[in-house]
Amino acid sequence: MKPYPPAKTIRYKKSHRMVLPVEQLQVGMYVAELDRPWEETNFLFQGFLLENEDDVRLVREQCESVTVDILSSVDVELGRRGAPAAKTRRVEKQLSVERALPKAQTAYTQTRSLVSNILDDVRLGKTVNTPEAKEAVGACVDSVMENPDALMLMTRLRNKDEYTAEHSLSVSILSIALGRQIGLERAQLNELGLCGMLHDVGKMMIPDEILNKPGSLSDGEMAIMEQHTVHGRDILMSTPDLPGEAPDVAHNHHERINGSGYPRGLRAENLTWYTKLVSVVDTFDAITSDRIYQRGQTNMAAFKILTQGRGTSWDPDLVFQFIEAVGIYPPGSVAQLSSGEIVVVLESNPKLKLRPKVLVINANMEIGRMRVIDLAETSHDREGQRLYIARMLHPRDAGVDLDAMREMGIFGELGTSERLP
Repeated sequence: MKPYPPAKTIRYKKSHRMVLPVEQLQVGMYVAELDRPWEETNFLFQGFLLENEDDVRLVREQCESVTVDILSSVDVELGRRGAPAAKTRRVEKQLSVERALPKAQTAYTQTRSLVSNILDDVRLGKTVNTPEAKEAVGACVDSVMENPDALMLMTRLRNKDEYTAEHSLSVSILSIALGRQIGLERAQLNELGLCGMLHDVGKMMIPDEILNKPGSLSDGEMAIMEQHTVHGRDILMSTPDLPGEAPDVAHNHHERINGSGYPRGLRAENLTWYTKLVSVVDTFDAITSDRIYQRGQTNMAAFKILTQGRGTSWDPDLVFQFIEAVGIYPPGSVAQLSSGEIVVVLESNPKLKLRPKVLVINANMEIGRMRVIDLAETSHDREGQRLYIARMLHPRDAGVDLDAMREMGIFGELGTSERLP
């Protein structure tokens, strides 16, 4: 289900609107209004084209009637200006998320340690260990190619006291996942992953009392903080064997396509495609992460901020592609089912976006009582009632500690043959 108009330009020659019951919806219709407020639904965009039967099914699940704009003529222009050539086919997952999780957890743990070491070295005036950084990114690319959801789930296992290192790794992983979504070659994914991993390296030159201040920064402190982009560029410019895009991404990832960003107020035409991509991912991860001075927001809140800023702050096509890559309910999200059960999302479903694969958990975190449910295949609970995600929750509100679940071996346990569904 694509928003109007990010990756497509749709021009109307004639149009009129009519209210239809959802049973009469057909592929090709443009949904202009719902029978309820948009914010009460899972739809991220106000206005969208029904491109396939899955899109029609999603609307039928949440509405009784909608207003359709009947188009007499539609002209469509496709393409991504300045983007690397992208394939139209989707890369199939090589492993189920259950099988991929143990390897993803190992890759994440090892790479998180490496990123911390890289940042510590920079803080001490040493150079970035490029060979180790490339090896770590290569392991992440391998994991994402096997199953991106498994490694994306790991990005939600966070410690707010290690924000910069974990944020850097998460941006790397999510950038790779987005690159995979649009069909980049492996060499490009490795470059993109390095750009994401090192985008905030300049923060190591910012005093800790500013970087970790548990409150709002003063104007003077903010000016110092903004210099991390310049520091990052300088550090990476002097680092051998890095892709040329890495210093540019470090310098410009806080620029906005309408010229409202920093440090130079550049506009879209002066920003590289890698920079635009990492900017979207960086914003999402920053919004959804807990930090010393603020609590992270939900994924849905981050999506709405990104969609509201598409075309002004962020490249509209990349915003849409990112949401497609991570899913409406990204791996690691915590939710409550209509049955009242608390679940952790394991894997998104590109075809049925509102029906991901989830792990049902319990208050005592007893592995034996947890079970995996694929909502794409299970539409009713044991009592015959309709089963769906009723609401999203912050992990803390749900009493869920994802990092503790990792330490208990719960995600690794899912990869054993006895527990596979």
